[in-house]
Formats: sequence, C-alpha cells, structure tokens
Amino acid sequence: MSDRSGIEWTDASWPVTVGCDHVSPGCDHCYAATLASGRLKTTPPYVGLAEGGTFNGVVRCLPDRLDWPLRWRRPRRIFVCSMSDLFHASVGEDFIAEVFAVMALAGRHTFQVLTKRHARMRSLLDSDRFRLKVYNAAHARAHQTRGFPDASVPWPLPNVWCGVSGEDQRWADLRIPVLLDTPAAVRWISAEPLLGPV
Repeated sequence: MSDRSGIEWTDASWPVTVGCDHVSPGCDHCYAATLASGRLKTTPPYVGLAEGGTFNGVVRCLPDRLDWPLRWRRPRRIFVCSMSDLFHASVGEDFIAEVFAVMALAGRHTFQVLTKRHARMRSLLDSDRFRLKVYNAAHARAHQTRGFPDASVPWPLPNVWCGVSGEDQRWADLRIPVLLDTPAAVRWISAEPLLGPV
C-alpha cells in the first residue's frame, strides 16, 4: 500500500486514515477489514482495528503519511484512504482539509476519493468555511516546502475525483443524487461489490 496498487483502476494507494465501521451491505466483505484483521494485524497502524474481517469502528489518522503524494514525482492515479473512509465521522474536519490541501499541492496526480458517507462529503465540499481551511492548509504546507507557485486554490480541485459506492439500487438511489449535488471536477460511482441490479 503506497506507490503501487493491485487495484486495476488506480496506480497507487494513500492510506492516510485507517479503520472504519459497517455502514451498509457493501461493507459485509470489506477487503480493507480483511487485510487489517489478517496480514496487517500486527503492523502498528492497523493493530486493533478489525477482527474476523470486520472493522470495529476505531479510526486512526496518520499525519506522517500526509506528504506521500508530494514525494511521488511521476504522475499517477491515487486511491485516497484505501483502508478507510475519509469522510468517516471520526476523521476531523481539519485533517480532511489537510488531505485536500496536499491534493491541491500535488496537481500532477489524480486523486480518487471514494465514500459511503455521501452526506458529509457534500456538506464539507459545499462549505466556504471548509474551502478556506483547505486554502490555509495548502499555503501553510507550501510555505514550509516552498512548493506552491500559485496563490489560488481552484474549487473544486481539478485533480480530485469524488465518488460514492452504489452496491444495489437502494444505496445508489440514496448516494448518487447527493454525489450529483457535490462540488467535484469528476464524479464517479463504484459498484463493488455489486449486490443487486442498479
């Protein structure tokens, strides 16, 4: 998990948060929970997050991973929070703003953000207050690294794809209209696992 990915629709993963909890039937056989309770269970960031292939609700933000995309020089598609959900209630708004600030600074990459928490995503991305937090975080980080040539932060970020899971018709009907109402340069839908017709 980092500069390479076995997921066919992305090039790299950025697990800047880890852990989650069950929110809908699409979570029943979560690959991330299976990994966290399997081969990663003794790796420090993942200890105690899951058991028997199920997350227990503990979520950890990993600020030491925030700069990973800034270190990757070759442009790539990056799956954000591949081992969690960026918009989980346990992830603070300021930390989410830091993630978006890094994405603003790393314009050479395309970031793929996928959530089952569609309402929180829309609420934050539609908020001028959140946008200001992203702007301030981007400028603070750029000042530290001397790497931000532009004084503006375009909104929505042109290199960020915002997506929702739609595992069956019920959840597609709930999440897709909210996604369509969410400020995003690109919107996408994941039907993995596809549990019924959509």
